[in-house]
Amino acid sequence: MSNNTAVLSPSANDRSGQKPKFRIYIPVLIAAGILLVTIILLLVFAVFFNKTLKSTWTLHFTLGDTTCTVAYSFQDNDTVYYYNGGYVRKGKYQLSTDSTGQNILTMDFRNFNRFDSSLTTCRLGYRFEGNSLSGRKIVCTDYDGMIFVPEDLSAENKDANAIHPNADYIDDNNTRYYLFTLHEDNNYQFPSKPFEEPKTDQKLLGIWLEVPEDPEDDVIYDNTFAFFEDGTIRITYRDKIYHGCYTAGNGVCVFNVVMADDVASNFSMDYSFEEKGLIIRINDVPAHYVKTDDFYAFDTGIE
Repeated sequence: MSNNTAVLSPSANDRSGQKPKFRIYIPVLIAAGILLVTIILLLVFAVFFNKTLKSTWTLHFTLGDTTCTVAYSFQDNDTVYYYNGGYVRKGKYQLSTDSTGQNILTMDFRNFNRFDSSLTTCRLGYRFEGNSLSGRKIVCTDYDGMIFVPEDLSAENKDANAIHPNADYIDDNNTRYYLFTLHEDNNYQFPSKPFEEPKTDQKLLGIWLEVPEDPEDDVIYDNTFAFFEDGTIRITYRDKIYHGCYTAGNGVCVFNVVMADDVASNFSMDYSFEEKGLIIRINDVPAHYVKTDDFYAFDTGIE
């Protein structure tokens, strides 16, 4: 009798207990590596090579012994906001390059203070310095004297030395253009100084738009007052928007707006109500206002 021994292969159940081998797919690793390198390059670019102007930039300077701060906020749609303490000006900006390759920043603001032009134009040469880790900066050259009046030794600019005796400058055709630096600061907030014990007149709360005394007049005003319950006030007057604090009662409102030197000047005005709305008297000159729900009555500037 023969002894036949069968050689049995591992059953399916036996094989199922084995751990499957992990297969490494080279294309997947290559794709992951490319993605990782791309992310690293984007981070490096964002930190060290960011030349984007769209941000908020502060300018610090001194007038006498006083340190002052103003700010520029460049946003979408070529819109720029200029913050000088508690007041804001809205304008448009554009970037270009001159024949020498110099980057040029041009800003146009609506202007009510000059009769020869409805716009005030500021033209700056600029270059970026620093990075997102150490702090980004823009070194600017004031070509038009909008920021610092150029000193060209003429009578109309004789005050330039007195205001900025230690300012850096460059010479070109016997004209001195001032150099200054803007520092990126996305946490900038315009200053305010609330009253210690503010009072709120409930009838004042809301947005008030100036209208002609005579309804048949076709005069259009940009002037608005907005009184908020938290004691803040916003005023649009001509080409500026003022942010401040107020206290009001018994027909008298006192408000303050902090300027670039951190000084707040209290300003008093009288007010009363009539059937049509509100009358505000400043220096005994009355102006008529009606309440409006148009929050964008503040949105003055170049359109």
